[in-house]
Amino acid sequence: MFAAGPVWMAALLTLGCATSWALGQPPVAPSEDSSGQHAELHVRYAEARLRLAETRLQKAEQLNAVSRGQVSETDMRGLRMRIDLLRAQVAETRRQPHGYGFTAQRRAARAAVHLAEQELAAAAVVNGRKADAIAPLDMRLRELRLEIARLRAEIWDDPVFLVSPTDVLQMQVDQLADQLQDVLHGVDNAPALDRR
Repeated sequence: MFAAGPVWMAALLTLGCATSWALGQPPVAPSEDSSGQHAELHVRYAEARLRLAETRLQKAEQLNAVSRGQVSETDMRGLRMRIDLLRAQVAETRRQPHGYGFTAQRRAARAAVHLAEQELAAAAVVNGRKADAIAPLDMRLRELRLEIARLRAEIWDDPVFLVSPTDVLQMQVDQLADQLQDVLHGVDNAPALDRR
């Protein structure tokens, strides 16, 4: 649990330094040629991320073809949802090479709601077949994950955050910091909490 503290602080400091550096840079007027090449670079980057996600799904499908259940249906849903998100990001990047982050993060927040709804529904089906197959505390955890996902999506849809570019940036930083903290906490505590 304490191992995440230094990593968490280092991640926040890195994010803060990068943001400060980026905001402190003087504007550079790109040439028309370099703008097109730069936009294409962003598209190629987004496409490469999509190909990686598609290949990871393909590997998971192969593992399950060899031995059913090696990759859980929960993980398979997550892999498929990631591909859907990255496809949308490629399309958005083609339209707007810079500044697609807000749209992508809003879309990811909405996708997280959908995924959390699916997880809760799947668990309810399991419990419908056999009472308490999934323990009440595990059901409660799924319910809370769905509530948090819904609230996060609501934050992304709240027009108050769109008042100024600074407000948008601050909200994005806050959301990324929350997600990073959740990931670090999950990694540190997964072995103890995910035991069955």
